[in-house]
Amino acid sequence: MWTTDLTLDTVVRLLSENEASARQTLSMVPSETSMSGLAKLPMLLDPYHRYFFNEDDDPDRWHFRGAQRLRDLEMELTVPLLRELGRASYASVRPLSGLNGMTLVLAALGGDPGSTVVTIAPELGGHYATPKVAGRLGLRVEYLRGPDPHTLDLAHAAELLARTRPSLVYVDQSHCLFPVDVKALVDTVRAASPGTLVHVDASHWLGLVLGGAFPNPLDQGADSWGGSTHKTFPGPQKAVVLTRDPAVEQLIRDTQDFLISNHHFAATIGLGIALLEFRDFGPDYTRAVLEHTRRFGRLLTERGLTLAAADRGHSAGHQLWLDTEADGIPAKTAAARLSAASLKVNFMSGLPGFTGQGVRIGLNEATYEGLSGDDIDELADVFVAAVRDTEPPALLAERTAALRRRTPYGARATEGSPLLAAALELCEGALRRTGTAAERILTEAAR
Repeated sequence: MWTTDLTLDTVVRLLSENEASARQTLSMVPSETSMSGLAKLPMLLDPYHRYFFNEDDDPDRWHFRGAQRLRDLEMELTVPLLRELGRASYASVRPLSGLNGMTLVLAALGGDPGSTVVTIAPELGGHYATPKVAGRLGLRVEYLRGPDPHTLDLAHAAELLARTRPSLVYVDQSHCLFPVDVKALVDTVRAASPGTLVHVDASHWLGLVLGGAFPNPLDQGADSWGGSTHKTFPGPQKAVVLTRDPAVEQLIRDTQDFLISNHHFAATIGLGIALLEFRDFGPDYTRAVLEHTRRFGRLLTERGLTLAAADRGHSAGHQLWLDTEADGIPAKTAAARLSAASLKVNFMSGLPGFTGQGVRIGLNEATYEGLSGDDIDELADVFVAAVRDTEPPALLAERTAALRRRTPYGARATEGSPLLAAALELCEGALRRTGTAAERILTEAAR
């Protein structure tokens, strides 16, 4: 029988220590970001435990009533804001993650077993799981390829599409410095295989699209788009699917109920809060992400590190890829040195164009945490010193901690504000498992 020596006191202590460390650390992992405390609040409260299935508020469908009072937080907050910012007529907030959203789209739009779907080749950054998931659904997979890690060969695409007549082109850039030209690809699809649907998985770009820094795939002709909500968008770990086509929406709706039951109602409310905040700061934030990424890439190059795609300006988005092995430093060693300086990064194999391991970083969370201007230069100095091991890690970690004292984007419950008092009262009530705050609020509402 398995046992553990960990007590609740120990668990809380470890969480507290991690929280203290996180507040002095900068995550530069491009597939992660943080979100506001207010957006996290629903996960501590009653909605976390509740099912919500009655989107249409049908009196005959309230089989699960725990979420009834909060129905509007999904249907009148999250979904409308997602449609507005995503420039879509329909939006599904059911997917639990990017991979779950991928599974939903492939199942809904990929056709019957034996149908063909076309996706991005791994050497061009296609997601590792797409062909496996498609195969499990009984779909055949063909790949879009190109002459280099960052360019699609549209002539090859036209020949492939005309020959295979796929049900779906699933555009999935997982490792990506430059976005696919969706309009050019859609035009190619429409000419070569008019009945083929095009879905753009913009997980890494989602915040950049919602903030207007990148073009919207629907405006470029795609039938649907979506992705995870926690990379360049500062939201919870969920995913979304958007479309303007009622037939596509119906296919998604008909499929999602059989793949996703509990869609994590509290996280969906948190997504709504994050969207409400993002509507105000999104354009400024996303422009800053792109500016900071270009600036950081230039600064690292000037300081002697080797980056991918130097001839193309390093990146058009939020990611940068470092070939530290070309500088004589194993990627794993570089990542460990950066971690000791309180900078968290990816080191990995499989980056397009790399023969060995590389270091993948993003400026999305650093930007969200409020870094700007000369902060980016200071971050570059700390980063390079850590990689090259030229300064004591403890001193570099202090400089990183100083950068974390900036004012982040997003709503803040300021000291002494009624919003902070109400939020803290809710948190205390959840921890104490008492109804004092709720009873007071209901009493006031009844007056």
